[in-house]
Amino acid sequence: MRFAAPPPDNEPAGHLNVFLGALRKNGQVCGDEWPIVMDNGCCVATVLVPAADSLDERYHGTYVRQHIADARQAGITFAWSLIGPACDCADACACANPSAYVLFTTFLTLESPVRCMDCFGPVPLYRFTARPNADFHDVISWQSDYQSCDHLQMNCTVLERAATRQMSVIDSALAAAGRACCACCARLSELAGKPFYYYLYRDKGRSAAREAQRRCPACDGPWHLPATLHGCFDLRCDNCRLLSNLAFNLRAGRMTTAAD
Repeated sequence: MRFAAPPPDNEPAGHLNVFLGALRKNGQVCGDEWPIVMDNGCCVATVLVPAADSLDERYHGTYVRQHIADARQAGITFAWSLIGPACDCADACACANPSAYVLFTTFLTLESPVRCMDCFGPVPLYRFTARPNADFHDVISWQSDYQSCDHLQMNCTVLERAATRQMSVIDSALAAAGRACCACCARLSELAGKPFYYYLYRDKGRSAAREAQRRCPACDGPWHLPATLHGCFDLRCDNCRLLSNLAFNLRAGRMTTAAD
């Protein structure tokens, strides 16, 4: 961020934080932590973006464009340069015509919570045309809530059971918000006719036999896949647009015998 005049004393990073927040809600910046420093009169931030061209003007949404215009009137301009690929992040989906998408994230991931069902690469949100005067706040808020629950269940201390229930029960507030996001994304790409799936986490099971009898929690239909998809999905209901996994304790081979 460059200033036409010496920056004001009242925290020059304020404009940059607002601008980065707008980019994040438009899907052009990942995560919400970006170190900001002053360097030769410029305010500089290091951010993670979904792809090498994510900050191109063609992807700017309504709020991003408005903030750029407001900043320009205040004598502030923004510029960016690419450092290089992040070593611990998945490459963005490069499929020309994905067959379907899934809403999926974990406490470890910073990338877009929308994944391609073909390559399983994260799909930048700006590839979907947002409604006029809108952004992807609901999808990003769901991602933040889901990751908070995932952190709690992984830490195994405070609110572990409550957090796991939010991630694994079809009628939880978290699942309801996620499925609403899927419906919203499906509307945004309805011309392409691409289905959106929601991933329902499964942690523990009583026995392998019991797991084999599990049915879709929404319609009670069969949903077992003949083979695991992308290393994490064992169950899929095309009617309800749901994906899930077999209980992780059974997958890891730690379950021996249990009464059904």
